[in-house]
Amino acid sequence: MSDINITSLFKLTVTYATLCLLILSTGYFVVQASVQDEISERQKQIEELQKQIEEYQSQIDITRGQSRTLENEIKQLNAKINQITLEIRGLELSVNKTKLEIGETEKKITESEDAINKHKSALVQYVNIAYQNDQKTITEILLNNDNISDFFNELNNLNATQDNLQLTIKDIRDLKVGLENHQNQLEEKRNELEQTKRLQELEQRSLNSSKTAQNNLLKETKGQESKYQNLVKQSQKDIEALRAQISYLIQNGVTAEEAVKFAQLAAIRTGIRPAYLLAELEQESALGSNVGKCYIVDSSSGATRRVTNGQIYAKGIHPTRDLPLFIKITAELGMDPFQTPISCGSSWGGAMGPAQFIPSTWVGYIDEVAKLTGHSLPNPWNVEDAFIAAAVKLSKDGASSQNRAGEVAASKRYYCGSATSTKSGCINYANSVQRLADEIEKNL
Repeated sequence: MSDINITSLFKLTVTYATLCLLILSTGYFVVQASVQDEISERQKQIEELQKQIEEYQSQIDITRGQSRTLENEIKQLNAKINQITLEIRGLELSVNKTKLEIGETEKKITESEDAINKHKSALVQYVNIAYQNDQKTITEILLNNDNISDFFNELNNLNATQDNLQLTIKDIRDLKVGLENHQNQLEEKRNELEQTKRLQELEQRSLNSSKTAQNNLLKETKGQESKYQNLVKQSQKDIEALRAQISYLIQNGVTAEEAVKFAQLAAIRTGIRPAYLLAELEQESALGSNVGKCYIVDSSSGATRRVTNGQIYAKGIHPTRDLPLFIKITAELGMDPFQTPISCGSSWGGAMGPAQFIPSTWVGYIDEVAKLTGHSLPNPWNVEDAFIAAAVKLSKDGASSQNRAGEVAASKRYYCGSATSTKSGCINYANSVQRLADEIEKNL
């Protein structure tokens, strides 16, 4: 068989295979469209729930502005319970939506891998054809053809093979870039799923707490306003109640007394509310059940190991963005980088101390923290330094307004990187911080 026939046969085979794939893939695209419709429906339901959540927030804001009476307290608790219940339902929808998105991303990864393998097979065949053609001289090609038109046809086929070879190489490179993007998206979605599930747990805890508070209030007052007013007086500056409200911070080595002291100092220096700062740091500590639970085990990749069960995280601390800075920070503080705890995480952990700053974020606040505390070498594991750093960040992000809108924007920026995010998880997080701040405010 001549080279020209080999080339033609190969092109025919590729064309036939492509047609088969198009026919077989029709069913897949129908299924894919169905999944996308389901994802869109979940998003629509989440947005509808968010509108109802905002209505309950309006009710809470109205009762908060009124005098503290038993009736208003019950109204506010009812609105909170209804709001949190809807938030939990919205988070469940978010979990289901993210699972669907993970499934879709995994399919795209499989498709990209299959496409790369097919292109590699095609590449091998094109290389073989090109090699065979390269063994012939122009004179041999001319002599092997009966007339001049056949000669030029074969030359055109040789050029076509070279073009196809280059195009296939380019396609493989593009597919690899796409594959890497899909893999990064998958990591982000898995991390988002993990965070949403953790937020669900916190919201359920908040719901149970609100229901308990309502039951206890009705039990202790028996519906009498005078008894409620006595309870209000007794609750002022209640350090024991505060301990319960910042239990996650306390679990991470911050005493209630330290928390109050340094929150008030940080708030004065940066112009934000102490209760809000404590609520934000408590929420971060609660979400970061990973706080200070991992050690670095590889100075090249940044892999970490969980202290409690030995689990290895391949994406422990970012190897280029954060690891060199972490080593520098610990060296300056006289600490062993391999024995200094950082947060674990399925998608680049490495956050440090009570404020949960990653090294690359922390270095941007060192000078300001030093100026406000007088510490020449700020330490992210030091309670005062950590509180000041968090307060500075929150203040710059809007909390210096000391109103709900500014604090919500700052919380969103702290949690998901965007002060204007409309993601339900981000909004629910900010709402949760506000509810906790309201409770802490009563005991400061």
